[in-house]
Amino acid sequence: QSSVRLTVAPVGPRKRENAVSTLCRLVRLSRSWFYGHGAGEAARESRKARRAARDKALLERISHFFKASKGRYGSKRIHRDPCADGESVSERRVARIMQENRISAGPRKPRKPVTTNSNHQLTPSPNLLQRAFHCTTQNTVWLADITYVGTGEGWLYLAAIKN
Repeated sequence: QSSVRLTVAPVGPRKRENAVSTLCRLVRLSRSWFYGHGAGEAARESRKARRAARDKALLERISHFFKASKGRYGSKRIHRDPCADGESVSERRVARIMQENRISAGPRKPRKPVTTNSNHQLTPSPNLLQRAFHCTTQNTVWLADITYVGTGEGWLYLAAIKN
């Protein structure tokens, strides 16, 4: 804005001596900009004040929805809540307000499959083998285990059986 004021300075005081169009041409300024600049300043300030008040009201609602989601929702999901209430607000505005106020969801933890439920009241199976792993006849001792392997397409379960 300081460069704008410097540009307008030579035109304003000399507009009685020369035509405004001539002065504007010399400083490479459009006449419409020169005449509209002063009136536009008040309008811009008014728009900034209205936007700031609206952003403050939206921040309160965004904070409420963010807390209701236990800090899990990002701007896309938070945006749905005011829209569901009939309020017209853009997703980019919600994202900007959240970013300016450092409201962001934490990273999602990857879900890991569970193969064993160790929190139960059942009694374990009896140990019939008594750590005697060597056997001489087939189909008398069986060994089994299950695990999972993470891949790009999801989790694969691997089961192994040995007799």
